Amino acid sequence: MINYGDEMKTYVISPSELSYICNRCSYLGKNYNLYPHRIAAGVTQTLDGMEKDYFLGDAKKIDKSLKNGEVIDPFNISFFSKVLEDNKKRPFRLKGKGDAIIKFKDGSCGIIDYKTSKFREKNGKDYKKELGKKVLEYTPQLHGYSMLYSNLETDETFLAKNSRATKPDSIKQSVRNTLSKIKTIAVKKTSLLGLVFIYPEKLLNEKNIIIDFSYKFEPVDYDIETFKGLITEYLDMLHNPKFPKATKDCGNCSYLIDGGKLINEK
Repeated sequence: MINYGDEMKTYVISPSELSYICNRCSYLGKNYNLYPHRIAAGVTQTLDGMEKDYFLGDAKKIDKSLKNGEVIDPFNISFFSKVLEDNKKRPFRLKGKGDAIIKFKDGSCGIIDYKTSKFREKNGKDYKKELGKKVLEYTPQLHGYSMLYSNLETDETFLAKNSRATKPDSIKQSVRNTLSKIKTIAVKKTSLLGLVFIYPEKLLNEKNIIIDFSYKFEPVDYDIETFKGLITEYLDMLHNPKFPKATKDCGNCSYLIDGGKLINEK
């Protein structure tokens, strides 16, 4: 088990990392601060922002079957959770930013994530099995955001320490702003988890690149106990002094630690 002196390490987990877990890459990142180099695609971020803006407001825009409520943007910034415990009483925090929260009129909330991804076959072929796999893959991520927004960190000392501001007055203002935003997005009760799959269907105009997008809402079963079990298994792996084996077909984790140096396993 990984410890720092007499204190057990508190891992910070992003909900998004729980959808495609590679034990080798996670272990390298969490315990050695070694992460694969990634390049963020600006056009993808722009498209994501447009999708989020489109669905703001009436929740029935996402799906007519939803209860009355308002879709709000959780400010497109990362928040920390309080220190939580897994099923073995080990500490961890969640940190991340979800796509959308629905504030239902009955006081409960929905957690929504948008995925620019195929959700049906254009030739009419049955796509239920493939879509079911996608829903299953993203289910832990949605549960992570639900747990995060239900346990947001409000400790001013912690928020000040993790603020990007550098000057004392700016740090104090940053903490006040964060606390104000938390009041808006905090979740008291989760009553819905859901994915919105969005996909380009056809070109509408041959002279201009105007594309018709369609979308489909897929509800996700809320099972927080199963999610806690997943977190516990994840922390089992991270705390284990034994280095994980490389994940099949993962191009980023073909390395291992040997005497404090990285060497290629191949």
